[in-house]
Amino acid sequence: MYKAEATLWIVCLSCHCFATDGNRLAYLDENDPYYVSLDFPRLTTPQWIGEDGVELAVVLSIDDMRDVGHYENFLRPILDRLKKIDGRAPISIMTNSIPPAEPHLQTWLAEGLSLETHTIDHPCPLLNGNDFPRAKSTFDRCVDLLTKVEGNLPVAFRMPCMDSLNTPSPRFFAEIFNRVTPAGNFLTIDSSICNIPTAADAELPRRLLVDDDEREKFRKYVPFESYVNTIENYPYPYVIGKLCWQFPCAVPSDWQAQKLHGVNNPVTVNDLKAAIDIYALKKGTFSLIFHPHGWIRNTQLVDLVDHAVKNYGRKVKFLNFDEAAERIRTNLLEGEALRGKTGRGNGVRLLDLDGDGFLDVIIGNARLSRTRLWSAAHSRWSEGALPLKLIETAGAGAGIDAGARFGIHSWGGGPVVATDLPRDHEDHLKYLDYYAEMGIPGEFYWRTLSAAPAEGIHWMTEEELVRFNFFTDEKPVLK
Repeated sequence: MYKAEATLWIVCLSCHCFATDGNRLAYLDENDPYYVSLDFPRLTTPQWIGEDGVELAVVLSIDDMRDVGHYENFLRPILDRLKKIDGRAPISIMTNSIPPAEPHLQTWLAEGLSLETHTIDHPCPLLNGNDFPRAKSTFDRCVDLLTKVEGNLPVAFRMPCMDSLNTPSPRFFAEIFNRVTPAGNFLTIDSSICNIPTAADAELPRRLLVDDDEREKFRKYVPFESYVNTIENYPYPYVIGKLCWQFPCAVPSDWQAQKLHGVNNPVTVNDLKAAIDIYALKKGTFSLIFHPHGWIRNTQLVDLVDHAVKNYGRKVKFLNFDEAAERIRTNLLEGEALRGKTGRGNGVRLLDLDGDGFLDVIIGNARLSRTRLWSAAHSRWSEGALPLKLIETAGAGAGIDAGARFGIHSWGGGPVVATDLPRDHEDHLKYLDYYAEMGIPGEFYWRTLSAAPAEGIHWMTEEELVRFNFFTDEKPVLK
């Protein structure tokens, strides 16, 4: 099949916008933290890790830090075990309040730890009493405090009590996380949503998902019936509101485990080993929450590290949140980030352009205009041009969505172009079969061929967008 690579993003982006199966790109414009599921396109570890052969990323993070000495004592055996792997001790400490000049922080940073944010006051829930200014203040003050630690730039946040209460919300992401602090600081990662693997995932062996008594291995840790701070069967990072990476947390946390069957229970460790095996099979990112509050022993956490290293060797990579953010920026986003220097949008979108079940990337800002398509079969990216900007790039509106238009044109490659072939040619039939699979009328395919040659572009009119059913709800105002 012949096709111009620059065409691909236009045709395939259009493919996903029809109302026949709902608007599968609605998540791009929403702050819903729970939209992913088993059927949502994957962002596997090989897509962003930048290291041949690595299939599983592990992020260990400890919550609630105020007392540096207590945390040093609890963490030291774990740090020493991690150093035996590659000389680093990558753990993220989700911090409430510490003196930025505390000398031991520099020791930790040199060893490979990162200091991340957890609010100054640890309110549960954050938006309790509908006191929004207080909620934003405790978030902002924590971010600004951690930026004052020499050599540390916080990138991540965890919501207090997210494993025990329904604390995250769309409003938090829209009006707190995705804004900037009074000092102009901002974050790029949140890790506050629990992922529950279930037997609905046919790729996974049942023994990893169901206990001997037929109880679901991971759902049993849900702390109460109306607890809904969960997604299911999505062990990968995903984007919330265009500006925030969500690193979903593995179940159980140590708090959830002690609530179910008491502190330091060996069942907790065995279930977490099963979770590691699941994330390895799915080529996912295993993000673990723990505390130094007596709910799990540091020796049990060392046992989990041993399990990962013994079973997956060079296929597993331990990272802190800062390292994970940098690898995503470098290896997935071509040196770009979700947020620009001012904290506004940076013209980066993740979506499945070619319908293969893996997320692809489009970048349209002042520095880079590019599409990146992932080939799972070859474990590599292919790249093409993106003939538009996704954000305004100058003036007071820089970083604001540009109101992108839909463009179509014919395909071509080598000596043959689409319009040279008869309508019953096999190359046309391949496209038509794909369009039919996606629920797109064949009439639209023929319109792309007649609209403009392969080297040109036709910007669809409002009449055409209505005709081909691009709008799923009320008709938007086109820019």
